[in-house]
Amino acid sequence: METHARLSKSLQTTFLVFGCILTFSTFKASTEEFVEGTDYRVVETEIQEELAKTDNDTETDTETGTDETIKVVEFFNYGCPHCYKLEPFIKKWLEEKGDDVEFVRVAVPIQRAWIPLARAYYIAEKFDVVDGVHDIMFKAIFENNLQMQRTDLLEQLFAARGVEEEDFQKAFTSDEVNDKVRESGAHMRLFGLQGTPSIVVDNQYVVDAQPTDELDRTFEIVKFLVEKIRNEKDEASSSTTSVDHTTNQ
Repeated sequence: METHARLSKSLQTTFLVFGCILTFSTFKASTEEFVEGTDYRVVETEIQEELAKTDNDTETDTETGTDETIKVVEFFNYGCPHCYKLEPFIKKWLEEKGDDVEFVRVAVPIQRAWIPLARAYYIAEKFDVVDGVHDIMFKAIFENNLQMQRTDLLEQLFAARGVEEEDFQKAFTSDEVNDKVRESGAHMRLFGLQGTPSIVVDNQYVVDAQPTDELDRTFEIVKFLVEKIRNEKDEASSSTTSVDHTTNQ
């Protein structure tokens, strides 16, 4: 009987300790903070200021003077295998990102052979067929081994999405599309990006291309940075409200 009591007490202690370890591990995982310089880097202040002057697409709250949205930009290319493998994580994140977050893709031709693929993305934007083209481009290249740099294959794809051959050909060599390709490369150099996929969060933070076996961390870091910016915006808004209240007294 005494032996049974000691065994029972020992088991209870073991379960208690295990429970504490499990709880601590869960807490640690749920409150993990990523490290500047290791997991992400900060965009230089001068660059942030330059972008703030030229970015006319960001909506601004006229009362507080702060951006309404947090912009998350993926620099990618259809020829990039890491970009293809990141897609499932992007789709999962998009389902939970929040209404205050805007997601934008920028197609960059980091190789000369990828220029037609970057053009294809901007043509899809022009004709509002990104949703009908995006996944197919990746699958055609990485699952069907098609050379989607070929103009004839791109013409067929866009024709299937309702874009006339003549309209596609005009867009493919247009100044509008060429300018977007050049601008994408300029922005990539401005942020000091070395490869794709790279993520820029609200022009403030950069999550550089991750190793293949760590792609799942990419949007965990993005979520951390978005929440960081949310908190900073809330604090700035509270401070402004407090100052206004004091001034009006």
